[in-house]
Amino acid sequence: MTTSTTKAPPPKAKSDPKPKFQYHTIEEALIAFHKTKPTAVKSGSNPHFRSKYATLEEVIATAETAAEFGLTFTQLIDFEIVPLEPRSIVEFVKTIVMHESGDRITARTLIKAKDQSNPQQMGSGITYAKRYGLQSAFGIPSEDDDANSAATGEVVSYGQQASNDKGGW
Repeated sequence: MTTSTTKAPPPKAKSDPKPKFQYHTIEEALIAFHKTKPTAVKSGSNPHFRSKYATLEEVIATAETAAEFGLTFTQLIDFEIVPLEPRSIVEFVKTIVMHESGDRITARTLIKAKDQSNPQQMGSGITYAKRYGLQSAFGIPSEDDDANSAATGEVVSYGQQASNDKGGW
């Protein structure tokens, strides 16, 4: 008569309460993020200047891809009272880039509006400051039409080409 005994599986190791980061610092994470060549697409249109720009939504969508590298952000509206005469209030958007390790980078972008008592103008100034503050903090370029043309071999010319009176240069 044979008896077989089965051993209980070994106890599972307790999970480490502190997560192990693939990128240990915010610098390592930003370098890895930049290697993906993130670019904010110019989907907005400014008819006054006949130009295109990356919208705040496009910049946010691009910045959110940095979550893959343990990065996130928040943006706050803040102000400072300038004590010099005449006293004034300086308003800015504070952009904070945070890494899962606890590292962070903080930057401020001035809010500009012709009439700060006009909510519409202030809203436009805040959006502008948020867009460029976030692009700057993450190092996100806008899609560059000139660079894209250079990569494809297309020639983009603006205005007249400089030359001397003999047709040279």
